[in-house]
Amino acid sequence: LYLLLPATFTEVPKDVTVREGDDIEMPCAFRASGSTSYSLEIQWWYLKEPARELAHELAISVPGSRSKVTNKDATKISTVRVQGNDISHRLRLSGVRRQDEGVYQCRVSDYSDDETQEHKAQALLRVLSRFAPPDVQAAEAVSHIQS
Repeated sequence: LYLLLPATFTEVPKDVTVREGDDIEMPCAFRASGSTSYSLEIQWWYLKEPARELAHELAISVPGSRSKVTNKDATKISTVRVQGNDISHRLRLSGVRRQDEGVYQCRVSDYSDDETQEHKAQALLRVLSRFAPPDVQAAEAVSHIQS
């Protein structure tokens, strides 16, 4: 029995809001399709601008062109490569600063087929000033805990 499961993220990063100085962790895990051993690569990228500009850039790129559109403000943070079906790599940021705010994107390259497949998941990190008044959600959470 040969079961072909679609290649998929098994864990994706979620949007998060933290205070300056906090530590955060963003998960990203991926499972390749099929049962053979693959070469998988996972990269974390930091995008200064939110993704809608990236989507706009993609829309204006020539259809059918093989050139990969990369956001001009994208910075690669880390790369992990494995042989196998599963890959995961947690992005850890400690002592977060205001300038760390932005979109963090997990890119997985699957070299299993003749053509490399690239899969992306991303999350937005918001960083509040240490002395910012707590937002309404936080206040609601506190009242919920107390009740």
